[in-house]
Formats: sequence, C-alpha cells, structure tokens
Amino acid sequence: MRLVMFAMPGPMALTVLQGLLRLSVEIVGLFHPAPPGTPILGALPPSETQAKKMVLAPPTVATIADQAGIPRYAVSRSAMLAIGERLHQQRLDLAVVACWPWRIPPALLDIPRFGWLNLHPSPLPELRGPEPLFWALRQGWTRTAMTLHLMDELLDHGPIVLQHWFDLPIGERLSTIEALAGSWAAQMLPIALKNLADPAWQPRPQPDNGSFFPSPQPQDFILTADWTVQRAYAFVRAVAEWGQPFPFIAANGQTVTIVDAVTYHLQQHLVAPVVKQGEYLLLQLLDGCLVGVPEPSGRFGRGYIW
Repeated sequence: MRLVMFAMPGPMALTVLQGLLRLSVEIVGLFHPAPPGTPILGALPPSETQAKKMVLAPPTVATIADQAGIPRYAVSRSAMLAIGERLHQQRLDLAVVACWPWRIPPALLDIPRFGWLNLHPSPLPELRGPEPLFWALRQGWTRTAMTLHLMDELLDHGPIVLQHWFDLPIGERLSTIEALAGSWAAQMLPIALKNLADPAWQPRPQPDNGSFFPSPQPQDFILTADWTVQRAYAFVRAVAEWGQPFPFIAANGQTVTIVDAVTYHLQQHLVAPVVKQGEYLLLQLLDGCLVGVPEPSGRFGRGYIW
C-alpha cells in the first residue's frame, strides 16, 4: 500500500510514523505545516548532518523519516490545493493524517484510492476540533478514545473505521498523553488498513450529534473552587508544559495564578481558600486541596494564610 502522511511534528505523529514503518506499506511522502514566513511549498532538508547522527538524541518525526528515506515537505494552508498534482503522480492508496491544523480541500479527498484516514484522539462525534485531549482533560474525563475515520468535507466528520477507548493517566504531561494516543493509533492501523483494502467492508457513519470545541483561549485555563481536585490536578499537570498560566478563582472570589501542580490531597480542608506553604500555594477545591506552583512574579492579596 502506497501512502503519504500529513502531520504536525510531535509525540503523536512520532509514534504513528514508527507504527507505520513496522507495516508492509510504502510511505512516499511526509507533509508538515509550513511555519509562517517560509515558502508555501518546499522540500525539507535532512534534519541532521552525518556527524550529528553520532550523537545520541531522542527520535523525532524528522529524524525517523530521514532515516527511513521518506521525503519531507513543508506546505502552507494556501498551497494545499497546489499539491494535488503531486499527490496524483504518487498513485496513492491512502493519506494518513495525524494532528493536521487545516481542513483538507474537497478536491484532494478523492485522490488516494482509499481516501484520507484521520487519527483523532476523541470518541467522535464528541470533541471535534483541534485540541480534543485538552478538552477531555478540562472536562474531567478519565478516559477518552482514539478514532480512525475517513475524512469528508466537514471537520472530523467522516465515517468511522475504528474506535478504541483508553485511560487518561493522571498527572502525566500532555506530550506523554499524546504519545499514548499515537501508540493506540499505531496498534489500530493494521486492522484499519486491512478493512480499507477489503471491498466488502464498510465504515460506520458518524452520528449527527456530538460536540465541537475550538482552539483553547486564555479563559479556558481558569480553575474554580467547584472543580474536583483530581480534575484540576490532571488538567494542570497535563497542560502546564504549554506555558499558559492557570488563574484560580476561590470560593470567596479571590484569584491567584499557578503555573503547575505538584500533588493533591483528597478530603483535605484548608483554614482559608488559599494557603501559602513554603514555595507552593494550597488551593481549596470541592473535595480536597491542590498543591500548585505560583507564578514567579505573583502577588498575593489580603485574606491568604501565610
């Protein structure tokens, strides 16, 4: 099977690419979104020189692709239609999509023989949109799903090929959770490819209901005192690596800001909504206490226990 991959470089794409390389497929191209200010479409140079290959370093999408001899390209949103002829020339069976930021133009959807297979880490039709793992954690989910579906003209909307639920590990960073989602996708791909190649097999249409969430905004990082402490801990620990601060609105209306969480204590009730303990802030939530790391330049107003 001849395929191309469209992916944002990152933990999920890395584990998916490693999984594809273990299968009997031919990957004839890997497309990344072009950074602002770069050519709208261009071949990317090798990620490292021969000398650098002697230095041990964690694998990346680029290094794995280069080692496998897979051509890599950077493509801008405005150039998506322009790559149609290139894809036609590749005589593709499938396009695999992992964390791609834009909709695929309808004119490209019919080019691969089996279509475009999107790997979306949510139980579609729930959590359509660009950051489903963020929203699953923000809503306090402890489980989510990896969905492999065929793309159509609507966002995260095409028929489902496979779907598998998995646990969200509490306290892990989002990059680790993304890699976990990618590993599940990699395990599902052999079955998905077999299904797609079977003329008698049919995917399952997505229900018309569901939910959509856009890219997170600063207000989506706010924590309130009515959250459960485990929900707050899992969310902050996962998303803290983005570098966006988390305002906390206490039960009495006071606000402080943390940048990370260290641990949490169920059923612990503080003498005040916010308590400063050494270098940490203890925050009173619905069913326990969250131990957070305050902003380095944070100032704490009246009413806190020092």
